[in-house]
Amino acid sequence: MRKALIGILVVALMGCSVAAFAGEAKEVYAEKGMVSSAHELASKAGVEILQQGGNAIDAAMATMLALNVVESNASGIGGGGFTTIRFAKTGEVVEFDYREVAPLSATKDMYASEASKKAKESMLGGKAVGVPGIVKGIFTMLDKYGTMTFAEVAAPAIRLAEEGFAVHPMQKQIVTDEFEKLSKYSPNTVWLPGGLPPEADVVLKQPELAKAFRLLASDGPDAFYNGPIGEAMIAAVNKNGGAMTMQDLKNYALIEQKPVHGTYRGYSIYSTPPASSGGTHIVQLLNIMENFPVASWKHNSPEYLHTLAEGMKLVFADRQKYMADTAFVDVPLQGLASKAYARELAGKIKAYEVMKEVPAGDPWPFDGENKKAFIGGGGDVHMSTSSFSVVDADGNIVASTNTVNYFFGSGVIVPEYGFVLNNEMDDFAQNPESVNAPEPGKRPLSSMSPTIVLDPEGRPFMTIGAAGAMRIITAVSQIVMNVVDFGMSMDEAIEQPRIFNPAGGGKAGKLLIEEGISPNTVSYLTLRGHDLEVRPFGGYFGTAQGIRFDWKKNRINGGADSRRLGVPVGY
Repeated sequence: MRKALIGILVVALMGCSVAAFAGEAKEVYAEKGMVSSAHELASKAGVEILQQGGNAIDAAMATMLALNVVESNASGIGGGGFTTIRFAKTGEVVEFDYREVAPLSATKDMYASEASKKAKESMLGGKAVGVPGIVKGIFTMLDKYGTMTFAEVAAPAIRLAEEGFAVHPMQKQIVTDEFEKLSKYSPNTVWLPGGLPPEADVVLKQPELAKAFRLLASDGPDAFYNGPIGEAMIAAVNKNGGAMTMQDLKNYALIEQKPVHGTYRGYSIYSTPPASSGGTHIVQLLNIMENFPVASWKHNSPEYLHTLAEGMKLVFADRQKYMADTAFVDVPLQGLASKAYARELAGKIKAYEVMKEVPAGDPWPFDGENKKAFIGGGGDVHMSTSSFSVVDADGNIVASTNTVNYFFGSGVIVPEYGFVLNNEMDDFAQNPESVNAPEPGKRPLSSMSPTIVLDPEGRPFMTIGAAGAMRIITAVSQIVMNVVDFGMSMDEAIEQPRIFNPAGGGKAGKLLIEEGISPNTVSYLTLRGHDLEVRPFGGYFGTAQGIRFDWKKNRINGGADSRRLGVPVGY
């Protein structure tokens, strides 16, 4: 009877299930090159380098450094990240992992005590800081694949830091939200002029950060990993309760590796491998959804969102149990990305049933390895981070996601050089039995997913990435489906309202629905049995930037999320 009633209601509701855009789509088109980032000034910095003759790698590094200036709250040289690059001439795709690592002083139980949890030591102060990798990432990528020097690509960022930029009301609000943390650990920062958050439209200058960039330009990465910038950073960490040494900086190693690769309806997906869970679980979620007629359903219809929510639960249950740094733990990557395993999981999704109990699946039989079992865990609920995409005139593509974890990271800002120190140690699990427990030199689990998509003919189709912790996985997946299944343009796909449905500990989490999805659809999902909550349109559901290739008109199409200050710039 219940199924029959729901079936009658879905027919009545389907006609009005499609919502208007929650954010207005603003497509940007260009013929030669484009940068789409979370701040217009950073996008312009990247395009400036392209117009000077730099390639996509050069422009990406310029964008990354400019974001450190105009979005210090989200990323910078005190943090880490991942970059995916595709080279136009060879078609090769490479992945750079310059994720932070735990210092030598780390122990598996360092955050396990009630006292540590109460003091929020994994989130606040020096004990929350992981060894940063962005400087090593920038210099390595420039040296291997760029055409310009650090001094050349840093010039726009140095200019922005010295001349200043106007503070946006959204940025004032972020500083206000983080006021307690900043005033405790970094009371003299430029982000608290006179001890208070800056007013909107005030020109904010960062001479100390410019000094750091100039020193890096003259002395190279040694200035950070074996010199005065690093020494100042270590002093700031230890003054605020940490236990880090110069040996931690000297030991830091970047990883260049093959990306995760999968397909969705003939489109090739290249994204991040561990220590990021993002690429593997994007492939896993898309593999599950490939078993359903998504394109024949209306966008954000009850059938689509029900199926998608159930698929998300299965993915996040697996993520919690299995995912960790593969240098320390065996992870069934092949199994998790297997289409056969995805078919098995898809068979668990029922049209008129909502899973409440969601144990992790068993991907090991699909991995070719002996079965193993682990305890997973670890936070990942923040919404900071910064992602951007670059395409140059030759067709080289860069997708990059970088972070200091929570907005303004640990709250510790290195006073001599003006950069924010991450609190990436919070991405480890507090449970010492977890696969994701802290260990010296270990990378904490991430969801960052700078992704490159090729069309069925093997041509570049889209580059996309997002901020938003675990919602990165669901945001990127939904945007890919918006373009592939529903034929949307880039910004149109980004601006659509989204959903997020986690699972962990064997239980389903709440289905979170972004405002803008039809109230009728929400009512239907409630009737079907989903425990749901509608949340305001905004950054919680991820903030994405992307570029799509329009081969029919020989142009590129950029989109940037209105949930952030994102603006694509092309020429």
